[in-house]
This record gives sequence, C-alpha cells and structure tokens, in this order.
Amino acid sequence: MQLLASQNGLVAKVINNRLFQHLTYWVLFVIFFAFAWGSYDSDYTKTVLVELINLPSKILLVYGVIYFLYPAYLYKGKIWEFIFLFLSFLFLASVIQRIIDNQIILDNFFPHWHKESTFNLSQLVRSAVNLGAVLAIPMTVKLTEYLSKVQQREQMLAKDKLEAELVFLKNQVQPHFLFNTLNSLYSLILKKSDKSLEVVLKLSDLLRYMLYETNAPQVDLYKEVESIKSYLELERIRYGNRVELSFNTWGELAGKTIAPMIILPFIENSFKHSTKGFDGKSWITIELGVKENELVLKIENSVPEVLPQESRTAGGIGLQNVQRRLALLYPQEYDLKIASTADSYLIILKLTLKNRV
Repeated sequence: MQLLASQNGLVAKVINNRLFQHLTYWVLFVIFFAFAWGSYDSDYTKTVLVELINLPSKILLVYGVIYFLYPAYLYKGKIWEFIFLFLSFLFLASVIQRIIDNQIILDNFFPHWHKESTFNLSQLVRSAVNLGAVLAIPMTVKLTEYLSKVQQREQMLAKDKLEAELVFLKNQVQPHFLFNTLNSLYSLILKKSDKSLEVVLKLSDLLRYMLYETNAPQVDLYKEVESIKSYLELERIRYGNRVELSFNTWGELAGKTIAPMIILPFIENSFKHSTKGFDGKSWITIELGVKENELVLKIENSVPEVLPQESRTAGGIGLQNVQRRLALLYPQEYDLKIASTADSYLIILKLTLKNRV
C-alpha cells in the first residue's frame, strides 16, 4: 500500500514497502495488546510472550481471509460463500486458540486459573471477539485498497471510452465535410468551370490542416479560424453571388486554443440549410469573437420556404456530432442556443477557451 506519494528518497521507499508495513502492523499489535492485558498484574514480559505464542494462528487467519477469501469470493461477488467460509475460518481459529490457551498458556503462565472446556461456547465467543480485533484493520485496509483500485480502473475505462467516442465523432465530422466539398467540386467539373482548379487548391489546404493539425486535442484558435476562411472561400466559389455571405471576427485570437473541428460543422450546417431548395438569393451572417477567455460564435442564415424532409435528416448528422463533442469536451463550459423562425435559423455558441501553454 502506497502511504507516501513520493517514490524518491529512502524514507518513502521504506514506508511504502509492503513487508515493512506488515511487520510494523504485527509489532504494534503485539505491543498494544501486551500492554493492554499486562496492566492486570504489570507483568508485561509475560503478556508479550502470550501474544507471541498466539501470533501464528492469528497471522494465518488474517492472511487466509485477505489473500484467499477476498480474491476468491468477495471480489467476485460470491457474498454468501464468503460469509460462510469467513465464519468457518473464524470458528477454526477460535478452536485453535482455545487449544493453545488450555494446553500451553494456562499451564505455563496462569496455572491458578480454572480451565474451561475447549468447546465452551462463551469461551469460543470470547476468542472470536479477540480474533476480530486483529482482523479489523487488515480487512478494512485491504478492502479500501481494492475499492480504490476498482475506482481507478473504472475512471481509466471511462476515460478510454470517452477518448474513443471523441475520435469516432471527429472522424465522422471530417468525412461528412469532405463529402459535401467533393460534391461541390464535382458540380464545377461538370460545368467545366475554371474555378475547379482553385477549389482543388483550397481543398488541399483544408486536407493538410485536417490530417496534420487536428489530431491534437487542442489546436490554436487562429489556425481553426484560417481553416474556416478556406472553407468559406470554397463555398464562395461554389455559390458565387447566389449566397450573400458576411464573416466578421473580433477580439484577440492569438494565445487561445480550441478543440479542432468544433466551429466548422455549424458553418457547414448554415450553408446546407440556407441553400437547399432555394430559388433566389440566400444569406449567411457569421460573427466570431473572443472576449477574455470566452469564444462567442453567432451564425444566422436564411431558410427556404420549403425544405425537403430527407434534406433535414441528412443535414443533421454533422450538427448532432458536434453537439455531442461539445458535451464531452466542454462539460459545464459551453452554452449553445438554437432558434429558428419561418425565414431564418440562428445559432449562438459560447464556450470557455484554454490558453496555449
């Protein structure tokens, strides 16, 4: 059992040594009970010898319980089997102690005391209570140590599960984004547009960012904003003057970090829902700013009068994923408001940023 957090230094190594801890416990146990019983006639040498004679059976009982019954039954949830065997061990140890009392201790140290039968019920209960005193601390310490390890294991499993889920969600966001961008490129190629080459270059920049920058849990905020600008350029090329786009940033972006690919899906969602089924000119207004350590993102877009149901379903994949990532990465550190009217859709996101270390 690790009593001192530090592993350096001779004192810490000695105190954290399991053999040292066990020897210390048994020495203190013998001394405590020898002085407790020795106060009867102030003959402490005699009571130390009595405790030492009884010690082997007590050691066997303690280690039998914590190193055999605990892992074989209690830790595996076999409660009733553990209770039955524990009581059996305790009864057997009580009988052994009664035999030692009658055959060795009374004859050699207390010859004037009256001997009771080995299986006298009251004497067996007295011996069991005496043995319970030696069991109490080791059983409590061992159970506490086990529960602590179980808790640590559960925390590690929860952390691993969280990290796996975050990777899965981020990997879903990226293919979803690429799918939409490649569709845009495909439509330009079909039209034999000269802008298709520019789209390839912008897409290359985005892929470079997504492949080499977004593997870290946090990225520089200004890099995330640059990737957003590249995405907006792609969409400007795709839609031309059919979409009226406004993008404004304010505040100090440098020195702040953010989880990668958190902002982009919201912007992508605004393009998807403002342009699906529209027969005129749509509009998107994006405002991104930093106030102290808080990011403020406001995205508002027009909504066509008729939006097919299948488009609503497909378009929600990226947004659902990023909402889940926000809940996992920024618990109690973000606020997301979504409002919609007949002709517009509004998203306001506020989250606490981390400082770059």
